[in-house]
Amino acid sequence: MTASLTRRDLITKGGLSLLGVAVLRSGQQPATQVYQGANFAGWEVTLGDALYAAPGEAPVSQSDIETLHYDGYSELRANIQRRRIMAHNITLKRINDELAFTYIHACRYHFRLPYLPATDNLDVNAQTIEGGLFVWDGGNTRLDYGLAFQWLLNPWMSNFGEMRCWTDRNGGEWQAVDRMTPDTTWHVIDFVIDFEQQTTAIRLDGKHIPSCFTATPKPADWGSETAARLQAEIISLYPGSVDAQALHRAEFKDWRWQWELQATCHTYLPFARR
Repeated sequence: MTASLTRRDLITKGGLSLLGVAVLRSGQQPATQVYQGANFAGWEVTLGDALYAAPGEAPVSQSDIETLHYDGYSELRANIQRRRIMAHNITLKRINDELAFTYIHACRYHFRLPYLPATDNLDVNAQTIEGGLFVWDGGNTRLDYGLAFQWLLNPWMSNFGEMRCWTDRNGGEWQAVDRMTPDTTWHVIDFVIDFEQQTTAIRLDGKHIPSCFTATPKPADWGSETAARLQAEIISLYPGSVDAQALHRAEFKDWRWQWELQATCHTYLPFARR
């Protein structure tokens, strides 16, 4: 971007490509770091907090979610045992770096539904597709800073297709900001966070939508590290009165995560807020 390049490396390790590192003249802190991949191979898969088990069902567990990797994309799955539950798959790339807050972060990935949610489809159906970027400050404030989006896909809900952003309102809640009719085409989402200015930006298929810089408390068992996380998420259909046992699947590909050192950023990242 704007810092003087003294070397460029190509490093591939565990499915992650570190495509370019622009190093400051001091040689100490990289001015630009770019990570990317065609799929999510090597990412963590963990159970989120949007969970429900109908009466008589065992609690939702890690065995109810999975992420599969193919050439060119990954598929997130939730409620893979087709139970009367709602399961939350979070697939994430975590980078521990005590200097993460000194960078502007710009992220992108593509996502799509391989089927259409519908009220007559109890085999495969959806509650949401979600994602975001966060940096956990475990050593100081004990807050998780970042942004997130949600695409509401439950076809029984009146706001089917609503796009939402995560906010700090009432201790943390989703707020409607746009709408996108569910389909099976690929969509691309970009987001930028400037932690120093506490500002954010989201662009969906080239269109800017509102976003919010948030600071969320986390449980006491979270660690003391500083860790940045790029996340893709899905939540399976709430079984509700129809007693659905539907599998949810969503595909993701072509992710990119650029770190641009705040102190050396003289031009602006794509679609940034200034």
